[in-house]
Amino acid sequence: MRPQTFAVAGGGPAGLFLARLLKLRAPGASVTVHERNAPDATFGFGVVFSDRTMAAFERADPETCRRLREASVHWTDMELRHQARRIRYGGYGFTAISRRTLLRILQEQAAEVGAELRFHHEVPHAGRLGDADVVAVADGANSATRAIYADGFGTTVDASGPQYIWFGTPARFDRVTFPFVETRFGPFAAHAYPYETGTSTFIVETDTATWRAAGMDVSTGEAQAPGVSDTHSKELLEGIFKEHLDGHPLLVNNSKWARFQVVRNRTWSHRNMVLLGDAAHTAHFSVGSGTKMAMEDAIALAGALDTEETADDAFRAYEAERRPEVLRTQDWAAPSMRWWATFGQRMHREPEQFGFHFLTRTGAISYAGLKRRHAARVDEVESWFARRAEPDGPARPAARSAVSLPLALGGTVLANRVATTAAPGGREDQRRDAESSARAHGGLVIVDWSVSGPRRSSDGGDGLADWRTTVDRIRGHGAEPMARLRTDDGEGAEFAREAGMRLVERVLPATAVGATAPADALTGDTTVVGVACPPVSVWTAEGESFLRRCSGLASSGVEGLHLMLDESDPAPEGWERALEYADRVRERSRLAVLLDVPGGWAWSAPDSHRGESWATRLHTALVSGRLDMVVARPFARP
Repeated sequence: MRPQTFAVAGGGPAGLFLARLLKLRAPGASVTVHERNAPDATFGFGVVFSDRTMAAFERADPETCRRLREASVHWTDMELRHQARRIRYGGYGFTAISRRTLLRILQEQAAEVGAELRFHHEVPHAGRLGDADVVAVADGANSATRAIYADGFGTTVDASGPQYIWFGTPARFDRVTFPFVETRFGPFAAHAYPYETGTSTFIVETDTATWRAAGMDVSTGEAQAPGVSDTHSKELLEGIFKEHLDGHPLLVNNSKWARFQVVRNRTWSHRNMVLLGDAAHTAHFSVGSGTKMAMEDAIALAGALDTEETADDAFRAYEAERRPEVLRTQDWAAPSMRWWATFGQRMHREPEQFGFHFLTRTGAISYAGLKRRHAARVDEVESWFARRAEPDGPARPAARSAVSLPLALGGTVLANRVATTAAPGGREDQRRDAESSARAHGGLVIVDWSVSGPRRSSDGGDGLADWRTTVDRIRGHGAEPMARLRTDDGEGAEFAREAGMRLVERVLPATAVGATAPADALTGDTTVVGVACPPVSVWTAEGESFLRRCSGLASSGVEGLHLMLDESDPAPEGWERALEYADRVRERSRLAVLLDVPGGWAWSAPDSHRGESWATRLHTALVSGRLDMVVARPFARP
């Protein structure tokens, strides 16, 4: 039997929109919204919807969508401000509206079709509304109902996100704008966007060390009461962002620092209760998804309750429709949140590369998509990268693959950013592989002697003359050889020097996940340190331990770090994880980073009209500054 009575816990956008949609589909149903606050009580300032989301609202409820459009502002680009540069990126469509206006419209629209709205109505938890056929739990990220039934829903809450605080301002911003400012305390950044005439949202983020250095941990503790704002932070940030605010003040509304919470639930329904909006899931606001996902949940849930015969069937259909989209959004939001948590480590970068790193932080937009949206900006950063790699070289086409550009390593300029490996084996086999690698136009040929050291000749000689010939031939093909050795192989290092090799890679043994041998185990001839990439995420405690140890290698005088992947590591998942390590190691240590790549990719210009090939992925990773050189798999011997 289809449900006929509906109780909605929470009078935010999700609950109000759901109430209207339910009544539109079933005018005879009983729909009651329970909200503890007054109708005009809201925290925050403006909310943002993409053009795609507005189209979904149009299909579900044309009248409400029309009213939202009339009360909104719209823009099609964004601006990044860094190191006195203002870089604008076009091709985006956004609609923003005052949260207070949004709630007023949704309240009026729900009441118009007969939904009962009960304000100042405190419901301890939705379980008290058990007489209804369906109880929709839409009481936000800190849902009391979800907390009580956490085991039933399988709730997890991760509160390790970056520090942020929400303000408004009368300062004029014509588009979404991201100012980045370095201060004596540390770095701060803001998300600013207009939402009505004369007012903009202004969200500030920073890292915990900067937050504490500015005394904001103290002022946060003093502003914990509901409705109280952190005036110390307000006044300090008005000064920090004075140039970007044009002297205008920041506006407060329960404005205080918090850590973003990522909410996930194993299931979105329990008994007759169903979660939607932030009660069901959250995604960092940097991808503009909170209210968007909440109202899209309301559309899907109302549709399922209208078409399915029972509440349980409707709950399953609703979750089956929405969960994949929510997971995609959370998967995009997670790297975006991490980018904002660590943006201070990239403040030294030139604006062109800083901006490209920002654009490629989530992977949600392909290289081809970026070229379509703002080709001029992509050409600009590619040209900048080429000039930086070849300051005295000829002008190159912007789309030339970044792997083809030179790289200075250990005082030697390599012809390009591709390294190949001559794997351990018989002396003649390995020398033949090394020469073949050079003929394949790699810039660096790694001769792997880390297993048993340089092989002797079959006639009992040391083979030095043969290797001198091979080294000369490698250089004759435009490549540079590098010996890969164990940390304790002094004899191998001497052999490499006598053979004419200038570069040495020392492979550090991994003693545990995230742990490497100490830097003092290295000798002064080491150019690059090779270490196995951990099989766990860089954002774990083991990953952080690995980063600290890699950062310590910079003091040993080495110039590069080679992150080695196990051949059994699945691609592209293993490589994407390793690329996060490469990015973080590069930022923390300022070492050049070499990274193994899966086999099967062809050296070509980046694709601007097709899907993401490996050549395009590598090009994007190099130009964005996530790594410096790619290491191809060894050739397979017949």
